[in-house]
Order: sequence, then C-alpha cells, then structure tokens
Amino acid sequence: MKGKMKVLKTLIAAAIATALLTGVSFAAEKTCCEKAAADGKDCTHKCCVEAKKAGKVCEKCNPKKDEKKDEKKEEKK
Repeated sequence: MKGKMKVLKTLIAAAIATALLTGVSFAAEKTCCEKAAADGKDCTHKCCVEAKKAGKVCEKCNPKKDEKKDEKKEEKK
C-alpha cells in the first residue's frame, strides 16, 4: 500500500511541475516582430512588411494584449 501511495505522489508532483513549466513557456511566447526586434532586425513576414509600409503594425501577428488573453481562454474551453 505504501509503495502505491509513493508512486501516486510522485506522479502528482511530476504533473504539477509539468503544468507550471508549460504555463511559463506560454507566458514568455513572443511574436515574430518581437523576436526580430530582439535580434536587431525587422520582421520579414509578408503581412508585417506590408503593415509597416502603411505605418501600422500587423494585427494578425501582433494582436492586442486583450485579444491574446481571449484566445487563450477559448483554447482552454
């Protein structure tokens, strides 16, 4: 009985650790433009280049912060 409980506790601890690490990786996710800017370059995606020519930011690749939260909520459902 003790052996089964030890395995169960280990599995639960591993599941929690995996969930925490996954959450951190999604929170740190950068857009293509942010990645390019970090490298000191301009984004080369066609949609981003066209938006920059128009003096805007590509809304497809760079959704507003509220939209990102809404998308994550929809994915969880």
